[in-house]
Amino acid sequence: MTPRVQDAISWRRPRRPRRGVRESTGAATGLVRAAVDLALSIANGNAPAGDVSSLGDEAPRVPRDPAAPVPELPCVVVGGTADWLPAGAEGAELWAARSRTWIALPGEARDVELDRATLALRSLTLAPGEDGPWTLDSPCRATLAGPGTDVLVEGSWLAVAWLGHLAGWPDPGPPARPDGEPCA
Repeated sequence: MTPRVQDAISWRRPRRPRRGVRESTGAATGLVRAAVDLALSIANGNAPAGDVSSLGDEAPRVPRDPAAPVPELPCVVVGGTADWLPAGAEGAELWAARSRTWIALPGEARDVELDRATLALRSLTLAPGEDGPWTLDSPCRATLAGPGTDVLVEGSWLAVAWLGHLAGWPDPGPPARPDGEPCA
């Protein structure tokens, strides 16, 4: 089985927030109740026939094909300037695969290939309106700069970390809050 993206990246991953005693006890009690309900349903012949995927989301995995992106991890262009970026192209999606990085421009049949070797991460912050805590799913904003390129993208922290891992960018540490304060 291919590794989960968060296990493949080289950037330091956020710690899971600690649950309080009350939250942990409530979660354990709910799990016991669900197990008892399921056991009673099976005993009565009323076991659910549906799939069990709703019991927990599977973390995104690294695709076997080096040219394939992780479908759950796009970033969206929310601003900036670039030679290849037409006016009003906000909403274009930035994708990263092991062998390539590209922008899918909305309404156009072409993709713009990016050279990761010439791009650098200039800033990483939580998206406006996000205060934390910093998690794999935290919406973040990243400023990417290179020759003729200065774009602002938004995506989950894991999407930006995947791109940064593939590009070989150094770990920037936790994203800052939009007000500039460090995020824990």
